[in-house]
Formats: sequence, structure tokens, C-alpha cells
Amino acid sequence: MEPEIRRAIPEDAKLVALLGRITFRETFGHLFLDHRDELRAYLDTTFDVGKIGRSICKPENAYWLAFVAGLPVGYAKLKQPSAPTDQGDQNAVQLQKIYILKEFLGQRLGAELLSHVLLEAKRRAPMLWLDVLRENERAITFYKKHGFFAIDEQTYSIGSQRFLFHLMAWKVA
Repeated sequence: MEPEIRRAIPEDAKLVALLGRITFRETFGHLFLDHRDELRAYLDTTFDVGKIGRSICKPENAYWLAFVAGLPVGYAKLKQPSAPTDQGDQNAVQLQKIYILKEFLGQRLGAELLSHVLLEAKRRAPMLWLDVLRENERAITFYKKHGFFAIDEQTYSIGSQRFLFHLMAWKVA
């Protein structure tokens, strides 16, 4: 069955929030085995339904949902303006999130979502960037395959946990 990709609307906030919570835990939960309360606090804050609904309504954000057999299985979020740290006020857009439920990985859904992101990014700014956990080799390989390249590294904190991320870019122009 062919996947369906469509723009998210405010009424999709519950779907995006639920997908966000599940996919984040599937991808990064192993890093929080001794910090479960910190993970829960992060999920509660980041994927709050009201917060997601307000974010979907903002014109500087764009969300897409991926469906297989009518089931929501992934999503992506693009944000503008959003320049990488230490890149000044460069006109750039950020691929903030692109996640697929673990069960549906390897079905080209990430590539389908990314194609929608890239089309929108071309309309908005000369540069698209993202950050990816240094240990997430699967994601890094995916982004390189689609023309992204490393531009920097950045450390982020979630609770008491600190993580090193690669910053990667895709030149639109």
C-alpha cells in the first residue's frame, strides 16, 4: 500500500504529540535508562498537545504526517527562521524533527517526508539544516544519502544528560 503524506493541520496536534512521544522514546529511550523522570519531563514539555497545536498554527512552521493503511506512522517539522548556532543571522530553515515509528522504518517513509521538507525549504531559504545525535549512525547515513553534509557540532542538554550532535546542512541554492 502506498504511503500518504499530507500537511498537518491544528486538529492533528494529538497525532503529532503521540507520534513524537513514541518515536522519541523508541529512538533515544535507551539513553535515559537511569534518568526516566528526566525523559518523562522532556516528553511532557516537548510533546504537549496544546504546545504542538500552537506550533502547527504558526506560519513559520510546517508539519507533515505520514500514513500507511490509514495509520499515522511518522511526521516531520520544518521551522523558519532558524539559523544554526554560530552561523549569525543567516537566512536558514531547520528540519527540527523527522521521525518514523520503529515498526515502519526501512519503508522509504523518511525519504517521502524529506522530499516534502526539501520542496518547502527551497521556497523559504537558501539553506536547510538539522542536528542529529552523533551516535545515530542510521540517521547520519540517511541524511548524507540525501545530500546533507556536516557543518559543526553542538552539545545539548536534556535534564542532567548532555549529548553531542552533528549539525548538517543542505544547500538549497
